[in-house]
Amino acid sequence: MDRGRTVPDVKGVIVAGQLRRAPTGRGCGTGWGLEVLSGRLVEVSGTGATASLTMVARVMLEAQRRGDSVAWVTAQDSIFFPPDLLASGIDLGALPVVRVTKAYEVARSAETLLRSGGFALVVLDLGRQQSMSLAVQTRLAGLARRHEATLLALTRKRGSQPSLGSLVAVRADCTRQQRGSRQFDCELRILKDKRGGSAEDRQCGVRHTEQCSGPGDLC
Repeated sequence: MDRGRTVPDVKGVIVAGQLRRAPTGRGCGTGWGLEVLSGRLVEVSGTGATASLTMVARVMLEAQRRGDSVAWVTAQDSIFFPPDLLASGIDLGALPVVRVTKAYEVARSAETLLRSGGFALVVLDLGRQQSMSLAVQTRLAGLARRHEATLLALTRKRGSQPSLGSLVAVRADCTRQQRGSRQFDCELRILKDKRGGSAEDRQCGVRHTEQCSGPGDLC
């Protein structure tokens, strides 16, 4: 079975990312995807059995289908269940996974990946981390904007809790409701949207719902 390529640091993934990165164009479309998230620091949160990974996987798949590189960075003991991403269409052989031992190294690794300009999407699995210093936010958000990349932070907390910080451009909360043994309603609700433009262009309060299938005993 294919699995994400786990590497001890970011040095082994930079060159591959630079080779795979496709030209990007900034669009003004609506919805949940790279077109509206490009160049931004984004947070996706949820607790318990949520649809967070499902919604993140949608963006990952979109990037890979465009020919762009995606990287996953984590300091968590546990990680995504590879068969779930494989079933979603993700090419695990093209997904480098950077695992570090300390929480602060996650942001440092993400900064290195973004600075290379080779990745359209960097996912940070931050677990229960509640906040991020302003200095770190400033560097990461600036690099995402400069390279038109999406930096997507995945956190485990309730939507009523504060976001990672003031420079998070888009904050979304995910929930999941089971309908039958293998059917689920996966909902993503935009809690915060600091994109420019008119109120109509922004998505705050918008709900994006998908019907998903999967084993009834897995989150």
